[in-house]
Amino acid sequence: MNIIPDLSARSNLNPPRWIHSVFFLFVLCAPLNAIAGLRTIIQLKDFDQTEVKAGGFILPHDAQIHIHARGAADEKRWKKGGGEMFAYGWIINAGTRELVWKMDRDNTRREKEDRVFDDDVAFKKGSYEVYFAAYAFAANSPFTSFTINIDRRKDSHPTDGVKKRGIFSWFQELMGHHDIEKEFKKRSKEWVIELAVDEHDPDVTMFSPPKEFPNTIFHTTRLGEKEHIRQSFSLSRPVSLRIYALGETPEGGDPVDYGWIVDVKTHKRIWDMAGANLTNAGGAEKNVKFDGVVAFPAGEYILYYSTDDSHSYTDWNAAPPADPFNYGVTLIARDEEAKPGFKLTTPKQEQNVIVQLTMIGDGETRNACFALKTPARVHVYAIGERANFRRQMADYGWIINANTREKIWTMEVDNTEPAGGAAKNRMVDEVISLPKGTYPVYYQTDDSHAYNDWNSAPPFDPEHWGITVYGEGDNFNMHNVEKGVNPSTAGTIAQIVRVEDDARMSQTFELEKPTRVRVYAIGEGQNNEMFDYGYIEAGSTGKVIWQMTYSMTFHAGGGRKNRMVNTTILLDKGQYRLHYVSDDSHSFNHWNTDPPDDPTMWGITLYKEE
Repeated sequence: MNIIPDLSARSNLNPPRWIHSVFFLFVLCAPLNAIAGLRTIIQLKDFDQTEVKAGGFILPHDAQIHIHARGAADEKRWKKGGGEMFAYGWIINAGTRELVWKMDRDNTRREKEDRVFDDDVAFKKGSYEVYFAAYAFAANSPFTSFTINIDRRKDSHPTDGVKKRGIFSWFQELMGHHDIEKEFKKRSKEWVIELAVDEHDPDVTMFSPPKEFPNTIFHTTRLGEKEHIRQSFSLSRPVSLRIYALGETPEGGDPVDYGWIVDVKTHKRIWDMAGANLTNAGGAEKNVKFDGVVAFPAGEYILYYSTDDSHSYTDWNAAPPADPFNYGVTLIARDEEAKPGFKLTTPKQEQNVIVQLTMIGDGETRNACFALKTPARVHVYAIGERANFRRQMADYGWIINANTREKIWTMEVDNTEPAGGAAKNRMVDEVISLPKGTYPVYYQTDDSHAYNDWNSAPPFDPEHWGITVYGEGDNFNMHNVEKGVNPSTAGTIAQIVRVEDDARMSQTFELEKPTRVRVYAIGEGQNNEMFDYGYIEAGSTGKVIWQMTYSMTFHAGGGRKNRMVNTTILLDKGQYRLHYVSDDSHSFNHWNTDPPDDPTMWGITLYKEE
C-alpha cells in the first residue's frame, strides 16, 4: 500500500489479469436504471478487482448519448478546493486520442459518498473510447483523512492459515477501525459508467480499445514497472516517422518513464521524451505525452524505453493518463509507401573495438590493456556519473601509459556532456592520438546508480555505461593492435603489486653493476605518516637503503590518502630485498575510499632506467 496525500506514480509487457479492456453490449434488455426509449451500448462496472476498464463505440453520424456514471472523490478535501476524483470515467476520440469528456467537480453532483453524472452529451460522427478508473480510495477518521493507492496485486487472501489484509492492513491499524476494506469493496462494486443511445438507432457498433493507429510499424505499450525496452531497427532511406509516446515526469524532476532513440553509428540521440517536446497526457500532472513527427536519415537505430518502480499500466498510483492502454511508445509511418523502408533488426557487432568495459554495476573497478604497434587515432566513448559535488566524477574511466604509469586521458567533468536521463549522467565522445605503446584502461563505479540499478533516470545509452575504445579512421587496421596484453613493462627488476590488507611481502633481486633504478610505488598515507608503503634493504647487511616516506609522495588519484612515488635512485652492484607492508584496511580490492588512478599497481615496482 502506498499512502499518497498528493497522489503522485507503477510499470509488464504481459498485462496482469486485473487490468483489461472490457465492454458490455446490451441489445435485448436494458439495465435497471435505463431510461425508456434508450438502448445501453456500453456498461463498465464493478472495480473491486479491476483498476481500469474500457469499451469502444463507433457513431456513423452525429448523436446525443446519455451518460450515467457514478464515481467518487475525497469529499473532505473537495470542500477545501482540493482532492481530485479517484474513481471516474472519461471518453477520448479514438482517432485523435484526445479527451472529449470527463467526470469532474463541475459536472457531477454528490449522492451520499459518491459523485454522479446523469445527462445527455452530444458527439460528432466518429470512433470513441470510454474508460473508467478506480485507482485510489479516500478514508477518514475523526483525526485525519487519507487517499490511498489501491494496488490490487497485494495479497488480501489467507495464506498458510493467516489472514493477510494486504493493502488495508496497517492502514486499518493507523485509522483505528476495520471497515475500510469492506467499504471499498461495497462502493467499488457500485461505481459505473454506462452509455445509451436511441433505441431506434441500430447502427452504433462497438470495438475493444485501444484502436490501432493506421500504419503502425512498431509499438511497445501497456508497460509495467522496471521495464527496460531495447529494440533495434533500420531505415533503408530517409523517412519521417510519427512517434506517439506516453510516460511519467514528476514536476520539477527528471523523467522516470520515458523513451529515446539513438543513432547506432554516432551514438547521438535522434529523439527523446524531454522538455518542451512534451505535453500533459491527462490525469495526473506527471503524465506526459509526445506526439510528433521526427525526420530520420537512412541508418541503424536503437529505440529505448525505461520505466521506474511505480505508476504504470500495472498499477497507477495517481490518476492514469487519458490513453492508458497506450502507455509506452508507438512508431507510425506517415503513409503506406514509407513502411517497406523500416525493418526491425538485431544489434550489429561494433567495429574496431579495442577495449570495451561496459554494463558496469555498482562498486566495480574493471581494467583491460592493449598495445599499439604503430601510432594511431582512437575513439573514446564513455558514460558515467557526476558526483554530487558537480566538479567530480563518481563513475568514470581513464587510460594510463604502461611505461611511465602516467595518466594520459581521464573522464573529467569539464570534458563531458549530458548523457540523457538524470542530469548527473555524463558522457565523453572524442578522438585522441596515441603513440606506439601499451595502455591499461580503467573504469570504476561508486556504490549507487550504475547499470541496471539506477537510482535516477538512466542515460540514453545504458548498455555503454563504462568505457569503450575504438580504432578511428578509414585507415585504421586492427592488425596493429594487440588486445588483452599483460601491462608489465620491459626492464622490470622486481615487483610486488595488488597488495591486500595486513601484508608483509618481499622479493630478492641482484644487480650485476651499478644501475639507475626507477621506483614506482603506490600506498596509503596521511598526516605525514605512511600505512601501506615499500622499502629496499641491502641484502648483505639488512640495512634499509630506501623507504617510501610521506614527504616524497604526491596524490595518486582517488581518495586523498592514496599516495604515489615515481622517482629514480642509483643502486650499486649487489643483492637486495624489496619489501612492501600494508595495514588492516584500504588496499587492493578492499578500498574504503576511492581507489587510486592506477589501482592494480598498489605496491612497489622497480624498473631499470635506460
